[in-house]
Amino acid sequence: MNTGLDTAEGSRRLSREAADQLREIAHELRNPLNALMAIAEIFRDQRFGPLPGDRYVEYATLSHGAAQRMLQLCDRLLLEDPVARSPGTLPVGEVLSNVVRLFGPMAEERGVTLLLEMPDSFPSIQVEAEALTSAVNNLVVNAIKFTPRGGRVTVTARAEASANVAVLVISDTGVGIDPDDIVRIMSPGWAGLNTTLGAHGDAGNGMGLDIARRQVELLGGTLELRSRKGFGTCAIIRLPRDPR
Repeated sequence: MNTGLDTAEGSRRLSREAADQLREIAHELRNPLNALMAIAEIFRDQRFGPLPGDRYVEYATLSHGAAQRMLQLCDRLLLEDPVARSPGTLPVGEVLSNVVRLFGPMAEERGVTLLLEMPDSFPSIQVEAEALTSAVNNLVVNAIKFTPRGGRVTVTARAEASANVAVLVISDTGVGIDPDDIVRIMSPGWAGLNTTLGAHGDAGNGMGLDIARRQVELLGGTLELRSRKGFGTCAIIRLPRDPR
């Protein structure tokens, strides 16, 4: 009997099947995403006449950018390398500005104030854009989901010259996280928490925090979570001034 070999082969077969299904889904998603991008371009460029207000154009531009990012993620799956990293770099400040601009409408719709606090003196640190965007996206979305109407989410950037690091802080006035859950989320090999509902009815399982941690580590940085039930959460990213 080769039970061990049979089990290993079965696991590999299931992995291949799962990967094939993901690539098929990614391929099928490309068509509606391309359609959404085309629609967003029509509104963004006001091809059928001027729109009643600049915010419509702004939101169409944001929608186009979000659909474009989803297409890029689909391409990574189709290339059979879901963790591939784009070689493109951007200044850290630009990444933060883009994220806050993208999720501003989501925060507004839920009655949550989303702020970016970054001093003019913040240095222009180049970073691998895809990894940092993914990390901050997940942290900001989580903060909005779990912050009740009337609350606040703040993205702060500062440089610590003495430690030669850039410190990015995503803080909220939301429901907070149990300390035991933080330990599990930040543990290597963590597989996910039971689904919980956010302040606006969104389902969450903590996977976004795990993704953020791994992306920050790819940049050579660290992610720390501080939270207290009922008093909000603070996610602290520390990046070397010369990120990998």
